[in-house]
Amino acid sequence: MESSVVGPAPQVTIIVPVYNVEDYLPETLASIAAQTAFAQCHVILVDDGSSDGSDLIAKQFAAEHQNVTAVRQVNSGPGAARNRALDMAETPYVTFVDSDDILPPRAIEVLLKAIVTHKASIAIGDMDTFPKPTAFLWKKPFGKGDRLLESVVDAPELVFDAGPCHKIYDLAQIREYGFRFREGVHFEDAFLAIPMLLKAERIALVDEVVYQYRRRDIGNSIMDNLFVREQNYWDHLDLCETLAELRPELDVFRREVLERFLVRSYQGFAMRAHTLFKDADLWRIFERCSRIYQDIDPAFIARWTADTRHRVPYLAFKSYDFDLFARPWERIQSVVACGGELFLDYPIEPALLPLTRVSAVAVRLEQVRLTGAGETLRVSGQIQINGLPMHRPIRTPLGLRVRGSGLTVPATLERRADLKSADDSREWAGFAAEVPVSQLRNGNHSLRLVFMTDTGQASRQAMITAAYLRDAPMKLAGDTRILPGFTRPENATLQVLKGAGAAGQRRWRRLLLRKDLRHVLSRQPFWKQRLLRMLTEPFMRGRDIWLIGERKDTAQDNSWHLFRYLRNAERKRNAYYLISKDSPDRERLRGLGNVVAYDSFRHKFLMLHATKLINSYDIDSYMLPSRWNRGAFLKHLNWRIGSDRVFLQHGVTDKDVSGGLHRAKTGVDLFVAAAGKEAEYVAEHFDYGAAAQRLGFPRFDALVPERGGRRILLMPTWRSYLVSPSYNPSLRPRFPFESSRYAQFLQELFASEELKKSLQHHGYTLEFLPHYEMRTVSTNMVPADGCFAVVDQTQRSVQDALRQCDLFITDYSSTAFDVAYLGTPLIYAHFDSEEYFSIGGYRRGYFDHREHGFGPVCETAAETVRAIVGYLETGCAREEEYTRRAADFFAVQDQQNSQRVVAAIAALPGPQR
Repeated sequence: MESSVVGPAPQVTIIVPVYNVEDYLPETLASIAAQTAFAQCHVILVDDGSSDGSDLIAKQFAAEHQNVTAVRQVNSGPGAARNRALDMAETPYVTFVDSDDILPPRAIEVLLKAIVTHKASIAIGDMDTFPKPTAFLWKKPFGKGDRLLESVVDAPELVFDAGPCHKIYDLAQIREYGFRFREGVHFEDAFLAIPMLLKAERIALVDEVVYQYRRRDIGNSIMDNLFVREQNYWDHLDLCETLAELRPELDVFRREVLERFLVRSYQGFAMRAHTLFKDADLWRIFERCSRIYQDIDPAFIARWTADTRHRVPYLAFKSYDFDLFARPWERIQSVVACGGELFLDYPIEPALLPLTRVSAVAVRLEQVRLTGAGETLRVSGQIQINGLPMHRPIRTPLGLRVRGSGLTVPATLERRADLKSADDSREWAGFAAEVPVSQLRNGNHSLRLVFMTDTGQASRQAMITAAYLRDAPMKLAGDTRILPGFTRPENATLQVLKGAGAAGQRRWRRLLLRKDLRHVLSRQPFWKQRLLRMLTEPFMRGRDIWLIGERKDTAQDNSWHLFRYLRNAERKRNAYYLISKDSPDRERLRGLGNVVAYDSFRHKFLMLHATKLINSYDIDSYMLPSRWNRGAFLKHLNWRIGSDRVFLQHGVTDKDVSGGLHRAKTGVDLFVAAAGKEAEYVAEHFDYGAAAQRLGFPRFDALVPERGGRRILLMPTWRSYLVSPSYNPSLRPRFPFESSRYAQFLQELFASEELKKSLQHHGYTLEFLPHYEMRTVSTNMVPADGCFAVVDQTQRSVQDALRQCDLFITDYSSTAFDVAYLGTPLIYAHFDSEEYFSIGGYRRGYFDHREHGFGPVCETAAETVRAIVGYLETGCAREEEYTRRAADFFAVQDQQNSQRVVAAIAALPGPQR
């Protein structure tokens, strides 16, 4: 009779829910098998109806290990998968591992030892995230060695650790309390993890990383869209109600920990609910929240909410004011002052006062400009009063105080399209004040915004912004010189010096010399450049230096055409073109002279003395030497140089792009527009006024059609949410390009047999010219077929491609205006309009493609194909209606655009010395 040896009974059940993770599951399972305490474990793998190879991987792992069980169920969610395994567990302890994460080798060993040694309800270890670390709120108790907590009260931050992983639980206690994972909801973990923390008698902390959490780059994950998905609001509310029911079972100290979670965790949902839901659903949320928070002290709520914005909904719950919850901008329209502090102007009982205290007021200056005949200094910026929506002008009178001149002038609120584009509640957050130059005294003055309320006054220091620093060169009003500046940390100031004639000029130059010397001697940022400029300025004085460029490696757009005109027609001007030394486009500049290598000493030297900075794109991104920190340059050097800034807009502005191009952000002195309606729109909507001028694009001078090559040009614009932009590679795409409608459109278009047959029949080639920012992700989608080709921009410029096409296809690209100017037929492919104008953050402007455009609008690849075929069958002739629209839009079509632009640039005043 054979004897069998039975090993020790397993101590820990490791529960792993599995769903479509075939790329990660092998690594997770390998880390489990590598556990030093693996022999003491029973692993239960629950496949939740995976459609990839995950189930097979789980079954294979179970076949290789006697202590592993693999089961499969119809897809029911991770909560149901974990509950099924919980019911199967027969060990004293249980832990959970997600199927794409990793356990360090000693994880189970150290957690098991801690929970057994201390006879604890839970043992918790530290957790890291990869590939990037995360600063979790609950990690505060770690870093102090292993500890035994009598309850969660000893480390209340742990209540925000709502996940069951990196922990071992006493399974008997889970079953005693009847805790389960909630099924069919997000946040299912928290329905078990948080109640166990609150009820635990002893909690063992293991100060060692026992879990590695994989942060997957999934744009549509729950956490990435936490406040966007409506279901999250209901699921988290269910969690809060479930936890609130525990109150009678908890002592006063644990109840305080619970209420801290209830307040802090739902504040983001409560604050944003009115932006997603209609009144009927808002009322349901309001009623349920009013019951949850009615017995929580207002001062406690104020303590555990982030700021006043987050307190307003709790104020609504406590005062049972549904309108305040649903439409806070209608109920709160002003502030009141008390002892220098500001409070929301809302009728309340004294106990609720902590919920109305304004936690922060931000006053940021953006523009300082002389108006009229130079008698008035217009100071403008934006204001943010935390908790006070500004969908409309607030009722509180405002003033701008110029300290040192004993002067306070009225400040008025202004509607700002750029602020509204980012946040509707900031539509009226702009402000402006006009300061009489004659009333300014000599000296350095700080600037404060004053709130003049019925109960008293309160003021806040005005701070600088990048736009303010771009606009900071000295302003000369008669014999008064005004220099916008700042003191530490970033308080805005005005330095005023009055002095007429040569004596005033000498006093001013001595003041600047002292500033330069102090800056150099104290070795502040850019001290070497300040020293070089100071030494060479006498030799460069009077030279009108125009620095011109586009992106660092291109010479194809308005800037190149303007430079070419200058070198041919006005060669005596000190005009220079910046371009990378290894750029293929340098060949376009051959023979013109005055080409400056980007990042060369000459580039840096000319930047110190430039009177005009001229670019078709962002000046700071593409004209500063690569090692010059943009922020430090604006603070310490830009104002000293005082260059005029000229924006040769690279495309006709037809959309509301005020979020990036409002004058309060760019500091641009001349905005070159191509058409009258465009200039009017930019002048009014982007606050450029007379600085926006209809001059025509320099590149339009060379827009002479060269059709007949049987070419169709496909040139869609880019999507900032699908790629990392070249000017800021650290910005990661919010959504994967591969699954976007953009990619889908290209795939369907290039795969169309109808299109191929028509191209072959008529002898045309469809050329694809991707946007500069989209080249790396889209060019490989073009099939290797003679009907299609990718335009090599190093061999053929965008403008040449536009001139040479017989038919043009785009989505929202402003190059459609170039093509319309040429008289070439075009097609608008609006394959993702809803996504483009919502997710992308783009806003419609004055120009509607269907009403004002120069070609048909198609919404799918199939419609686009039919439109292409239709044009091919008519020999690519543009309809009369679209020809009339183009003539009306441009009004002036000549070859004098560069000449007008040069005249306008030359008319700019230049640096005031």
